[in-house]
Amino acid sequence: MLSNHSNQDCRIRRIVRRTVRMAVCLMMAVVLLIPVAFQSDVFAASSSSPKYTTARKQYMAGLDVRFNEDVISNKRLSSGPSKLNVTGQWISVRLRWTPVSNTSAIDGYYILRRDRDYDIWRHVATVTRKATAYTDATSRTANRCYRYSVLAYKKVDGKIMVSGPAGWAGALTTRSREKNVYEAKVSNPANVVSVSKGSCAQIYLTFPDNAYSKYIRWWSGNEKIAKVNNKGLITGVTPGTTNIYYKTHTGTINSFTTYITRPGTAQAMITTFKAWEGYSRLNGKQHGIIDIYNSVTPWPAGYRMRYSDAWCDATVTAAAIKTGNVGRIGRECGVPRHIKIFQKLGIWEEDGTIRPRPGDIIVFSWNKWSQPNNASASHIGIVEKVVGNTIYTIEGNRGIGVVGTRQIPVGWGCIRGYARPKYSK
Repeated sequence: MLSNHSNQDCRIRRIVRRTVRMAVCLMMAVVLLIPVAFQSDVFAASSSSPKYTTARKQYMAGLDVRFNEDVISNKRLSSGPSKLNVTGQWISVRLRWTPVSNTSAIDGYYILRRDRDYDIWRHVATVTRKATAYTDATSRTANRCYRYSVLAYKKVDGKIMVSGPAGWAGALTTRSREKNVYEAKVSNPANVVSVSKGSCAQIYLTFPDNAYSKYIRWWSGNEKIAKVNNKGLITGVTPGTTNIYYKTHTGTINSFTTYITRPGTAQAMITTFKAWEGYSRLNGKQHGIIDIYNSVTPWPAGYRMRYSDAWCDATVTAAAIKTGNVGRIGRECGVPRHIKIFQKLGIWEEDGTIRPRPGDIIVFSWNKWSQPNNASASHIGIVEKVVGNTIYTIEGNRGIGVVGTRQIPVGWGCIRGYARPKYSK
């Protein structure tokens, strides 16, 4: 019996030892395999997803790119180049960019160039991670714009990962008879820097002589405030301020600020005047105000204004046209005649000593310097605000012919009176 019990105990001990050894080996295997598994698939979204999605054709940041090798398409490097600049040379094109700050995070840069006849971007060169420039000596055709982009790359487990592209930029070789368009100027700023909600305004651009291309890509900084279509037509969506951006064929981005106003309000008039501040005969922007005045016919007194005319009252009328306030203010280019319109509308205050409100139309007479001032009217503007005993005004054709501001005390001797339009709330 003792012998049988002894044999049985030995068998049990052997089974226990074997089980313990197997458990220890299994645990060691798990500990060793876990980091290997994570290293081999550091970018996998989950255990059920493929490790990498690679492709030679990818659509990234608006560019249809064709690579020479498979590139990871569902992940991007967080750091990439920026501020790409492209300059046309005699038989080549020179690229410069701001590199990735941590060069050890990448292996180098891919140079992309757009096909001449298609909207396809191809990988044409690879440069080292310390590079900040590249010269493409294969761009030899005159009268053609070569477009480029640059992105960073890094090899991860034998696969290629790239950053997003650094925008794009283009240039003509200097053999071209035509010119690059780095900047296209807005030729009608007065009409597009202020737009009423629900209204539209067409942007017009001035291009250099012999411009290579007049193609422009438009977009709004905030489409909840203003939209712009592919022909440069702005539509006011809701009151606010946003930038309108436009890109030339060289990749150069220009912009301007537009104010969307609530039609029929005093604030719309004030905002429009402020948007025009600094417009003058000297910079030519005053022409746009006269154009707005002349855009509505029949003209007051049957007179079409010229750019050389006094234009203080035309500024008030143009702002009323832009903001839907013509019915509240009237249209005129002569201040004495405009007072008669104010009187007919029942909004004229024949008193220069009263405390005005923002949005009131202020009329001046330079023929008398004390109150009461009943001399002939000479000048007109709008009240922006009143702080304490100081009136802040904005006036067209102020001083040397500019939309400018003025600060005067309440009851100043040269104030002829005020029009108080019945604005919308």
